[in-house]
Amino acid sequence: MKEKKFSVRVLAEIAIFSAIAFALDALQGGIFRGVFAAGGSIGIAMVPIFVIAYRRGFLAGFLCGLVVSLIQMLGGIYVIQGASFDNEFMKAMGPFLQVMLDYVLAYTFVGLIAGIFGELYQKEENDKKKILWIIVGTVLAGLFKYGSHVIAGGVFWLGDGSDGFWGVANDSWLYSFVYNGAYSIPNIILCTPIMILISKFYPRILNANYYEKDNKEVNADEEKGESVNEKL
Repeated sequence: MKEKKFSVRVLAEIAIFSAIAFALDALQGGIFRGVFAAGGSIGIAMVPIFVIAYRRGFLAGFLCGLVVSLIQMLGGIYVIQGASFDNEFMKAMGPFLQVMLDYVLAYTFVGLIAGIFGELYQKEENDKKKILWIIVGTVLAGLFKYGSHVIAGGVFWLGDGSDGFWGVANDSWLYSFVYNGAYSIPNIILCTPIMILISKFYPRILNANYYEKDNKEVNADEEKGESVNEKL
């Protein structure tokens, strides 16, 4: 019988990796509190999402990223007031769009993009190409998260130029690129080699079928043993 796409095992893995990612995000957020006054931190919180995405594919990666985003929001969010816009559409939709870009889509992009390349990773037989899919997937996923924060910063959080970051005033899109890049790019640089090392030295972590194959073989052997005993 063909195993269901989302068995209890898969859902349990999504829950476990989501919890690990959230814990790492909270830890690094506490460490860098005050360094990035408007939010952001440097660490490896994306790694658990990458692992489940490469292990189980894009749908599992998408769900893991979404769960992390939603749990993260429970700790508190900063929502811009719709009244601050002159445009009627933005007055109504501005807060929703800001929350989507800053919170919901950020980690969801990580799981979704990495999961797409995770599907290619699982189908690939060549070890060097597997590493290539790891690099491309993790970098692009990180860049999509970065882009989500940049758009949110440029549209919703620019100031009057009275404040700045690294010498860049907060009244232009350049500020959003610099500020969000200050933590997003290091995150990509940290997480990508970690995923490469996992793929190279601990490939079983990214290969869910390895353990499931062993379990199926054990179950098959047990069934054969039971059949022989019944005949005897």
